[in-house]
Amino acid sequence: MKKLLHADILSERITPEIAQNISRNNVSIMLCDIRSMYNVGSIFRTSDSALLKKVYLCGFTPAPPRAEISKTALGATDTVPWAYYKNAAEAIENIKSNGEKVIALE
Repeated sequence: MKKLLHADILSERITPEIAQNISRNNVSIMLCDIRSMYNVGSIFRTSDSALLKKVYLCGFTPAPPRAEISKTALGATDTVPWAYYKNAAEAIENIKSNGEKVIALE
């Protein structure tokens, strides 16, 4: 078993153009006030593998492009739709206005 390098992983990923046309699950997540850029990158990677609809970043959660996020996201910031809102309440209003339900987990 060989440990893959970052370049090896990226070479096997789908392109952002193909990702735009993929059927995604009707589930989005919101990251509110997450400090760790590495955790944000990890959540992007997980969202990519689960084909989540969108990632909402709120508050002081760091947003791409950042080297620390990219390091753990492994290209997922280019294939997972995302949006940044300074205020989580504004993001929730926007989500609800699109007819989507909001469920909170901590």
